[in-house]
Amino acid sequence: EGGEGMLIEFLFAISKALGLIGCGFFARSLGYTSPQVGAGLSEFVGKVAVPSALFRSLSTLPIFPGQDGVSVELTVLLCGFFGKFVLFFTAAFLGLVLRKSLATCAVFGLVCSLSNDAALGLPILSTTHSETGTSLVFLMTLPCCSLLLPIGLAMCEMSRKQKGRDSGGFFSVLGVTLSRVMRQPLIVSVGLAVAYNYSTNAAPLPRVVDQCLESIMRSLVVAALFSLGSSLVNTNLSFESLLSPLILVALKLAGPGLVCRLSAAPLFGFDSKASLEMLSLYSALPAAPIVWAISKDQKADSDTIGAAVVMGTLLCGPAMVLENDGFREEAQQLAVRLFQRAQDYSGVHIEF
Repeated sequence: EGGEGMLIEFLFAISKALGLIGCGFFARSLGYTSPQVGAGLSEFVGKVAVPSALFRSLSTLPIFPGQDGVSVELTVLLCGFFGKFVLFFTAAFLGLVLRKSLATCAVFGLVCSLSNDAALGLPILSTTHSETGTSLVFLMTLPCCSLLLPIGLAMCEMSRKQKGRDSGGFFSVLGVTLSRVMRQPLIVSVGLAVAYNYSTNAAPLPRVVDQCLESIMRSLVVAALFSLGSSLVNTNLSFESLLSPLILVALKLAGPGLVCRLSAAPLFGFDSKASLEMLSLYSALPAAPIVWAISKDQKADSDTIGAAVVMGTLLCGPAMVLENDGFREEAQQLAVRLFQRAQDYSGVHIEF
């Protein structure tokens, strides 16, 4: 029952994400929505929904010493973040090789390091690894949003200088860049959440505030994936230009897990099969739609990023089946049952 439950939850989460993308695509294709709808939804996601979700999640999560409830070892978290850190700069370097702007290099890095935790990470990891998986998803969000996201946004702001939007000396540009990054809603929400968490010892939020943020969170996944699907209409992607999102998807789905497996024992001193499997499964999550919203806002190759998010969502299924023993066993059993039903229906029986 456990394996079947895992596979059903997994397939349901993937199908829901793809279904929302499809709804946005067909609604825009049939003229039911205008281009302004997708733009408005992406702005809502990036500036309201995601910051609200981060604040609600991080403000009450046990992340400091002495707080009860942390069920993931520090070495496992460090190993997981190390994998994301390596892939961020690997993907950013790929952008430099392809002669992309610094802003595009930044979103390349973010698309390979920020995962779709809300729509896929939580339902899948909480099913496969219970409370440990849920803690991993939330705890990995903190270093990614407090370190990698500011680095990516700073690179985007530096790209403005390269394009001549800002002028002044080095320290002037540095000050403007830091000021803009620190005013980003995503960064502000993380800072406020950490401050609240530390000052209240992760106490529950006031009921009215919690329910308000929960309502916004419920709209996050729908708005993000619907707007992403809407943006795919009239997207100009040639066969050659599809190579970039394919490479990004390959890096996102396989890269962090591989780095974690190679570095776990020599760098972080653990070789637990269960922990490595959990990290690999988490690493195989597709990119977060928020990265596409950032690329739209920064005018940084949003067509490529959107394609990478959609392709990653399509291809994460096989990647996760390969990473999880429970998924593999249940998938094999499901294939056998389907084959047997096909034989019963056709009346042709093949013995192996």
